[in-house]
Amino acid sequence: NIKTNISFDTNSLISLAITLAQRSGKHISSANPIIDATMPDGSRLQLTFGTEVTSRGTSFTIRKFRETPFTPVDLIDLHTFNIEMLVYFWLAIENNMSLVFIGGTASGKTTSLNAVSLFIPPMAKVISIEDTRELTLFHENWIASVTREIVAEGGGAHVDMFMLLKAAMRQRPEYILVGEVRGHEAQTLFQAMNTGHTTFSTMHAGSVDAAIHRLENEPLNVPRNMLQALNIMSIQKQIQIGPDRVRRCDEIVEIAGIDPATGNIMVNTVFEYDPVADDFSYTGRSQVLGEIAAFHGWGPDKLLEEMDRRKLVLQSIKEQNIRDYVSFTKVIQAYYIDKDNVMENLDDLAALVA
Repeated sequence: NIKTNISFDTNSLISLAITLAQRSGKHISSANPIIDATMPDGSRLQLTFGTEVTSRGTSFTIRKFRETPFTPVDLIDLHTFNIEMLVYFWLAIENNMSLVFIGGTASGKTTSLNAVSLFIPPMAKVISIEDTRELTLFHENWIASVTREIVAEGGGAHVDMFMLLKAAMRQRPEYILVGEVRGHEAQTLFQAMNTGHTTFSTMHAGSVDAAIHRLENEPLNVPRNMLQALNIMSIQKQIQIGPDRVRRCDEIVEIAGIDPATGNIMVNTVFEYDPVADDFSYTGRSQVLGEIAAFHGWGPDKLLEEMDRRKLVLQSIKEQNIRDYVSFTKVIQAYYIDKDNVMENLDDLAALVA
């Protein structure tokens, strides 16, 4: 936190709060003293009015976002993931595996969700559901939906995530992206997984055990047998390295089913973070990769060959400094359409998608 030399008198601050709310299409007053909104530039706004709920007076917090989202290559550079982990996500997403990013506040969950969503195949129908718009994709067949609060008497019906998720199920999506699960919409989300929809989401929890415990209890109440439909959990943390606070993927874990003897959820750790070396290691076993290989009729050598090809593509994107999410997505989509052509033109990917 950095103190500024900007200050407001009481009336100016109240006037600013009303103006910010109006610019965001909302109304704030003593009767409705707290709002969450999205500003015209996409920033998230949280406002409190007067001394109704904040005893020291009106307050506002503006949470700004990058104009362009991070791509998987950016996350490699930031060392949130390594290239093998992103190839794993790429294969999993292409083959309709559901995943959840879990972690604490500001651990980079939504950033990672947005980045790996750029791996979604170009012809797939995608629906995103959020409280405030954060996800940005370069995808033609994408419906971006947001919730709506009741702003005043006669201001229209309240639309929450549960209602949007129910509506999404009737739109025949292949991929459903939910900004964050925190309420009874979790049951519908897991029903979607169990009926064959691929879903990505984020959730506040410190570990796999904490996430499972939270999912099974109030207010989420997801039955244990439905949790088996979730394939992958990625645990993210914000840690201190020297003077810097950085985001790291702590581990990637697969849900391997339910132990018939104990009834407990069985998990398999695929990648782990080593804080001493500040590096990641592959445990050497992955149920998801095994299922993908079996589905395509690949042996171990063919699976490794496919992973190496994708590693080369990501490495080439990184070396050629293709940072724009639109250009990145075009390369990935080109790979889906004609992978041999992409492999032949690895030296000049920018020209390939120009």
